[in-house]
Amino acid sequence: MPDVRTAVRRMTVTALLIFSAAAALTMSRWLHHGLASVYGFAVFSILGTKLLLSLLPARRWPKPNPRRRIGAIVTIYNEDPNLLRSCLDSLLAQSYPLRRIVVVDDASEDPAAFEVAREYAAVHDRISVFRQPENLGKRHGLAVGFRAMAGEVDVFVCVDSDSVLEPTAVYEGLRPFGRRRVTATTGLVLPLNHDHNVLTRMQDVRYANAFLGERAAYSRFGSVLCVCGILAFYRADVVLRHLDDFLSQEFLGKPAITGDDRRMTNYCLSEGRVVFVESAIAHTAVPERFNHFVRQQARWGRSFFRESLWVLGSLSPTRPAWWLTLLELAQWAVFSSILLYVLVVHTVLTGEVLVLHYLWFVGLMSLARSVRYFDVRRGGQSVWSRFLTFATSPLYGYVNLLVMLPLRFWSLLTLRSTGWGTRARVEVALRRKPEREPEPVPEPERAQPRRERPVREREYVDAA
Repeated sequence: MPDVRTAVRRMTVTALLIFSAAAALTMSRWLHHGLASVYGFAVFSILGTKLLLSLLPARRWPKPNPRRRIGAIVTIYNEDPNLLRSCLDSLLAQSYPLRRIVVVDDASEDPAAFEVAREYAAVHDRISVFRQPENLGKRHGLAVGFRAMAGEVDVFVCVDSDSVLEPTAVYEGLRPFGRRRVTATTGLVLPLNHDHNVLTRMQDVRYANAFLGERAAYSRFGSVLCVCGILAFYRADVVLRHLDDFLSQEFLGKPAITGDDRRMTNYCLSEGRVVFVESAIAHTAVPERFNHFVRQQARWGRSFFRESLWVLGSLSPTRPAWWLTLLELAQWAVFSSILLYVLVVHTVLTGEVLVLHYLWFVGLMSLARSVRYFDVRRGGQSVWSRFLTFATSPLYGYVNLLVMLPLRFWSLLTLRSTGWGTRARVEVALRRKPEREPEPVPEPERAQPRRERPVREREYVDAA
């Protein structure tokens, strides 16, 4: 299993100094341009508020109830077998033992990962493996796991097949469930292949900001808008109440295939609070090629719009999640509009070209919103590597401007598209291959599965 030792240590003074410097430099160049100046001030006000909220001391949740039963669901489709090995090893090594681990293969064309799962199931009684007769999508794979463990567990933890969890991730992620109103939690997700190339370094900064910045801030209101599917904890009773709707969801007359994590988050928001736990840490393999990255972002963009509309239409405006969703949509709409104003309208009205000023603004804004990246301490990552990665922040801002913004428009125009846009083959592989076959891990007494297990013949379902 890869070395994934990671901790979060707040560098509050550093974050505030970098943010303040970026804001001051921006205002010095952007202060006398009418509407554009107002926009710049508003953006930094919102970013500053999020930063301050995220820097507040993390809430101290109670220790998890040792009697709380938890089961993991891993869905796989054309996955690298070595990544799946690392995923399963990390689940088996959790300090809070899992009652069951259900692996569901969604009719992969490449059977290598499925065979690895069967190897592990032959050694570990806690692991069950299912194979879908046809490719039905991730949410149907999750449903297999939900139903297989219904009545056996109190909390489901859903992970991707390329997720590698820190040893205490489950223990930490369970802590908030000591509060009855908490219906879901998510942890800090970071790229496993963070230093592979410039693209993965940009994503490394973006992931740190998305979790330590945005989710940490929204967690103050119990309203994290998306429990990341890479590491998602859900109360089992909430999931099972909404499972039929989850599987039959349609949008504009077509089945909803993608956005399973956002949809399940919305169910949990409708019944309680959804929070972020920065000490529950997982790692994932992020796209290493630009075309893979673009397909992923297009898929995420469609689910963002679709599920945001659901929140505005289904939740009450008295809920913080309603207003935070409106804020996210408004930010995107205003950002798009101001770009048109800067590049076209302002130039036509005044003859002044603001393109260079705007690029200056985007670069500094990207640095300002990424300041919490320095809080991430990986074992084996040098200070130089951290600074080099942070330096890609402006580049990500320009990619967002030139690629992601048009891609969001494309996602909006293709909302009816149901394609996952995923791989027909393995796209990201673990380079350091394991040197041994899985060894038996002692089964903690309280983690032993019930003896009245499903009929053994149904543990492996193969369409072939």
